[in-house]
Amino acid sequence: MILADSLSTRISGILLAGATAVLAVVALALAWPAPEGGVGFFRLPLPSESAAIVAAVEASPGEARPAVIGGLDAVGVGVRLAAGFPRPLAGARLVGPEDDRYRSYAAALGDRTFQIEERRLLRHTSGGRPRAVVRLSVRLAGGEVLVIQRRAPAAARGRLVRGALALSLISLLMLVMLALAVRQTARPVADLAQAARRFGDDLQTADLPLRAPRELRDLAEAFNTMQARIRGLVDDRTRVLAAIAHDLRTYLTRLRLRAEFIADPDQQARAISDLDEMSALLDDTLLFAAGQDRTPAPLSDLRSELEALVALRQEMGQAVRLAEGVTAFARVSPLALRRMVGNLVDNAIRYGGETEVSLERTQDQAVIIVADRGPGVAPENLAQILEPFTRLETSRSRDTGGAGLGLAIVRGLAEAHGGQLVLGNRPGGGLRAELGLPIAR
Repeated sequence: MILADSLSTRISGILLAGATAVLAVVALALAWPAPEGGVGFFRLPLPSESAAIVAAVEASPGEARPAVIGGLDAVGVGVRLAAGFPRPLAGARLVGPEDDRYRSYAAALGDRTFQIEERRLLRHTSGGRPRAVVRLSVRLAGGEVLVIQRRAPAAARGRLVRGALALSLISLLMLVMLALAVRQTARPVADLAQAARRFGDDLQTADLPLRAPRELRDLAEAFNTMQARIRGLVDDRTRVLAAIAHDLRTYLTRLRLRAEFIADPDQQARAISDLDEMSALLDDTLLFAAGQDRTPAPLSDLRSELEALVALRQEMGQAVRLAEGVTAFARVSPLALRRMVGNLVDNAIRYGGETEVSLERTQDQAVIIVADRGPGVAPENLAQILEPFTRLETSRSRDTGGAGLGLAIVRGLAEAHGGQLVLGNRPGGGLRAELGLPIAR
């Protein structure tokens, strides 16, 4: 199915079908029956030609007659002498005097006695299958019978064999040249698809070379321009975020220092809490924006990292436990892994209370599962909560609903490491988050 769906296969099939149709038309034209019956290459001589052959044989001396007949036999029809009229050919019948062809030969041969045999052609017509004259037998003046029979002469047969061989070689050469031409045409399209995939993984990928026909060069040039613009936009975004983060952290630090001088302890605590929320929101936003970073990650022992994270959460008094399971290694930054699992655990504790973390393996992935026994999420909202700044809880407090970036950060970091985040409801209630990461072998 993949081969049949490729551009090169489709173009090759179309051109090859056209070449086959041309060859079929040529073969049909060569084999099309002549108006007087028989294939044009191998029909009997016309009445006038037959009369000339008969006259030539009759005029030949006895000792020269075999040579004359031999020469005529090599021209294109079978010519031989017989003592009498031969037995009818299998599947043939005699043409009667009422037939126009019989009258044509009678007019040319004069008062000579003759008979004509015919066979049905294979070609179907609305009026039935026509018949072709296949043999003419004429009694000569000396009493012998000259038999003229339709057949492919040796020379014609040789030419047909050589022609068929030449056509086969030409067809093979055409097929090879066609495959090369189609490959050269379709290759830039495949290169463009590969470049688009590479660009999705690495914004610094090289531009496409402009080595293709004019239309494909224009397409490659447009792709390179688009690639450069996207790269510039991402670089501008990174610089803007870095500048904003730097300035905001400066102001937050100043405000934190000034909050220490607030006389009212309650107001001081609220101000410091607001500043902490602003700082956390800033961290979440920057981490989400950096989620598309494709730098190579170090090798991490997922079981050890999960044990350390769960132990820390248990020290904090949170109801988190790690289920027994397998050990797996993945190419993931420890900081990114802790942030992903931490966000999933925070989400589970916030809405479900008791949380279970487990590690499983498939053929090519390590799957970290964070499950709770909370109310779960409506199926139609599972995809929605993965979008940034989306919260099903309507309050604006980080204690109840967060900023709506936690799951979006997990998904972005997972995709940056070649993995994915899948959410689903547990049987009996609760949310199940599966974080899949490619196994490092």
